[in-house]
Amino acid sequence: MKFGKRIIFVNSLIIAILAAVIAVAAAVAGGTVLRNNIRDALIDTVSSRAALIAEAQGVIPDDFDYNVGGVYLSVYLSDGTLKNGSLPGEVELPIRKGLVSSVRVDGGEYYVYDFAVPLEGREAIYLRGMVAASYDTWYIAASSVTVFAAALAAAGIILNILSVRRAVRPIDRMRNEVNEITLSGDVTKRLSAITEDSELALLADDYNRLLDSLTATLNNHERFTSDVAHELRTPLTVILSESEYALRDTEDTAEKDASLAVILRQSKRLKAITDSLLEFTRFVNKINIPLQPADISSLTEEFTADYPFPAGISCRTEIEAGIVVSADATLYERILQNLIENAVKYGKEGGHVRVALEKREGQAILTVADDGIGMSEEAVKHAFDRFYRAEAARSDKGLGLGLCFVKEIVRLFGGHVEIASVLGEGTCVTVILHISD
Repeated sequence: MKFGKRIIFVNSLIIAILAAVIAVAAAVAGGTVLRNNIRDALIDTVSSRAALIAEAQGVIPDDFDYNVGGVYLSVYLSDGTLKNGSLPGEVELPIRKGLVSSVRVDGGEYYVYDFAVPLEGREAIYLRGMVAASYDTWYIAASSVTVFAAALAAAGIILNILSVRRAVRPIDRMRNEVNEITLSGDVTKRLSAITEDSELALLADDYNRLLDSLTATLNNHERFTSDVAHELRTPLTVILSESEYALRDTEDTAEKDASLAVILRQSKRLKAITDSLLEFTRFVNKINIPLQPADISSLTEEFTADYPFPAGISCRTEIEAGIVVSADATLYERILQNLIENAVKYGKEGGHVRVALEKREGQAILTVADDGIGMSEEAVKHAFDRFYRAEAARSDKGLGLGLCFVKEIVRLFGGHVEIASVLGEGTCVTVILHISD
């Protein structure tokens, strides 16, 4: 059973049960009230007529009415002998002073009430009243309540059906649109805006954001595949052409050795590319990497002290001691390695590299800066993209995964990374991490 139909069924069942409970409760309460009213009317009528007899000292007026409002009245002597009156039928019931009892007469139910009429100097006489315990009024009232409850239940069910159908209409539309997207395979399509229900509108927005994320992932995957193919094509092309040249019929050993040297160099580059790709892929596919408090001040000091800076490149460090963050020591050193390698690769002869670490407003600020070739504003926008290298930097200096790797590691540590660069003046990369409590 569909969700909407199930809600309609359950709500309709609840409404029907509530209507039935209301009808039964009203009928029971109405019957009780009706019986009490009949009994009270019987007592009031007998009491008032008995007062007239008492005032006349037992003399019953000629115009005494023995049937008042459906109440049959009859007078009995103290020994229970019927003196005169009106009865609905043959009644054999002893006098029961002051009590209301029920008796069946000719198949009908009646209430009986006996009232003692006091007389001065004489034995009391009794005025008996009998009234039919008629349920006609109760039946009418109960029927009216039942009809009203049924009408109310019908109206509630109809409103329930209409409201549920209106509520599930956006869901059906969302489902149709999702199926359309699934069948077409076009993840650029989005769910239409929903205004009828705020929760469903939020759900549609969440789904559209999911599609945005999926589209971005697919685009990144496509770009990743294209970039990998582009990076691998160059060394493979060189290896193929040099291999063909070396296999030609030539007796020039020097030329063959030169071709083999090119092949070896391009093979090493190809291996470096594949190693970098495998390492990067393994890292980004890891779900959880345990983080522990790490003294990055000591790690930064030791790493920069041991780094083999090439001749002509000087390094200045400004490292504040005792800074501890939640991190993985090996991955933190990988951040330093990638940033310093980039600073050295794209630095200038006789240039300088500055590595600084300080604590600022509860955050650890790591800065690696150089005074090298720098990047343009457009290059800065794409600096963290996979395989991106600025045109001025395109050579055999790298694959273009270094800063992307740094960004992924910093994200894992719960921080973020920023880059600032001026073409021809240098580049500064800033890593911001939260200090451990």
